[in-house]
Amino acid sequence: MKNLSLILNIVLLAAVAYLFFDKISGPKKPMPATTANTTTGEPVEKPLKVVYVNIDSLHEKSTAYQAIKKQLEKKYADTEASLKAKQSAFEKEYKEYMAKAQSGTITPNEAQKYEESLGKKQQAIVAQEEKASQDLKEQTNRFDEKFVGDIKHFADSLKQANSYDFVLIHGGMISPMLSANENLDITPVLVELLNAKK
Repeated sequence: MKNLSLILNIVLLAAVAYLFFDKISGPKKPMPATTANTTTGEPVEKPLKVVYVNIDSLHEKSTAYQAIKKQLEKKYADTEASLKAKQSAFEKEYKEYMAKAQSGTITPNEAQKYEESLGKKQQAIVAQEEKASQDLKEQTNRFDEKFVGDIKHFADSLKQANSYDFVLIHGGMISPMLSANENLDITPVLVELLNAKK
C-alpha cells in the first residue's frame, strides 16, 4: 500500500513539473507557411496573401442588394400604411361604441355584439401585422442567404484564381477587422462580378 502511494506521488510530481515547464516556456509561435526553395530544397517562409471585402461598400454598390432593399422598404411602407388605416378605422369604431355605451343608447345585447365584433377586428389586425412581419422576415432571410452564397462563391473563385490564403470581411456592425490597408480591398472586383450576374 505504501508503494502505491509513493508511485502516485511520483506520477503527480512529474505531472506538476511538466505543467510548470510548459507554462514557463511561454506560448508556442505559429509556424509560418513555407515552400521549398527550388535550388536548395530548403523550406522558405511564404508570406500569407490576405485580402478583404468591405461589406458596406458591397451593399451600397450591389445592384441586386439595392433593388431588393428598395422592394422590401416599399413593401414595409405599404403594409404599415394599410395597418395604420385599419387601426385608425378600428379606433374610430371603438370610440363610437364607447359613446353609445356611455349615453345608454344601445341595449346590453347590442353592446355584446359590438364588443365581439370589435374583438374580432382587433384580432384580425394583430394577425395581419404578425403575418406581414413574418413574410418580410422570411423574404429578407431568403435574399440574404442567396446574396451571401453569391458573395462566398465569387470570393472562393477569386481566392483560387489569385492564390489568396484568406478573404476577410471588413465593415458592417460586427467586423472582425478594426482597420485595413486599402490596397488589399477586392470589393470593386467582387461588386463587378455580382452586378454582372444575371
